[in-house]
Amino acid sequence: MFHPVLNQIYRLYHKGMVYVNHNHVYKFKDYSECIFETQIQSKNWLGERLRGVVEHNKIDIQEIDIAASWYGIVIVPFLKYYLGTHIKFNLYDVDWYTTEIASHIFDDDDLVTVKTNDVVFDDIDFTGDTFINCSCEHMFDMKELTSMNTDKKVFAFQSNDNRNVQWMHINCVDTPEELAKQAGLKRIYDTGVREILRNKRIMVIGAMQ
Repeated sequence: MFHPVLNQIYRLYHKGMVYVNHNHVYKFKDYSECIFETQIQSKNWLGERLRGVVEHNKIDIQEIDIAASWYGIVIVPFLKYYLGTHIKFNLYDVDWYTTEIASHIFDDDDLVTVKTNDVVFDDIDFTGDTFINCSCEHMFDMKELTSMNTDKKVFAFQSNDNRNVQWMHINCVDTPEELAKQAGLKRIYDTGVREILRNKRIMVIGAMQ
């Protein structure tokens, strides 16, 4: 079935592709991969399960911080679809060229702010009530970050077991329990495993209180 969010994703993708072609052609390969099927499936899954957590636990989400957001053109539309168009998004990525492209893509959306930061090493005041990182396999454990932001209502983390990408996937996991331990979450709302293109995508949603 054709998901209604895909039309919006393709419009954002086209807007960014034109900009990349004119200003950052060296990012073409990286940009072209941001709407791979793995991205579509994992972000749709996140939105579905996060909505279930919000509804079941009566949680009010108003502002979301997204680490390693890349270009944001898949995760933002899906979260708007599942959680509401009123939500404010703060997108964080370590690569300046990526954030410069993302800033152009969302330049007409007042609810999306794009920032260039390393969420692990930079001193950041995360203002959102919710924190999401769908790229935990690329980073050190999230435990230190969660312990410094205990006021967040929800943390949502995704990782995978694909250790073949050795130069990028430095912190893979095999189970949701392992991911939850890495994140140091005190309260677990939901966990899951889904096979996406021959590898396991692993998710945990929880809180520190």
